[in-house]
Amino acid sequence: MKTKHIITTVVVIVVAAIAYGIYAMRTAQAPAPSPAANAKINIDEVCEGTLAYTTFTDGATAEAYVQDCKDGKHPEVIEQYIKNLGLDGAQI
Repeated sequence: MKTKHIITTVVVIVVAAIAYGIYAMRTAQAPAPSPAANAKINIDEVCEGTLAYTTFTDGATAEAYVQDCKDGKHPEVIEQYIKNLGLDGAQI
């Protein structure tokens, strides 16, 4: 009788270990959610990022452009940023 309990316990432990292993493998293989799916655009970063690829005659002009961008006067900057991410506006 005691041997039967030991065998049953061992079988339950083995089955539980196999089930956990399968579960762990499936969760490890699941694709991570895309950060862009939950991300929001940081307007300050996007507008300040335009300074990397736009030239200005002086610092004051650059600062004015960035401020205008933040105020929404340069929507093409945001559109280009979204395009560069490979997204459309509906995904944001």
